[in-house]
Amino acid sequence: MEFSYEIGIVAGILFVVGYGLLNFGVVTSKSVLYQTLNFLGALGFTYTAISPFNPGLMITEVVWAIVALFGLWKIFSGPSRKNPATGAAA
Repeated sequence: MEFSYEIGIVAGILFVVGYGLLNFGVVTSKSVLYQTLNFLGALGFTYTAISPFNPGLMITEVVWAIVALFGLWKIFSGPSRKNPATGAAA
């Protein structure tokens, strides 16, 4: 795992940026940007949990990634006509 530390730092930044944008009202939980930041952050932390193997982190991040993918699926498959970037009405 050559870039494990760097990927972990980027993953943490993605999570914090997504959470910050959510709390400042820039995005909603139904935002493509928010769900994508969560998914990519989870993938990054999953990668860092591989070596050395950390089962607790691995399970948490795999579930987190699945939940984020479900959120993205709901956004793109739903009948809503909202702006995917912000979650606001278009």
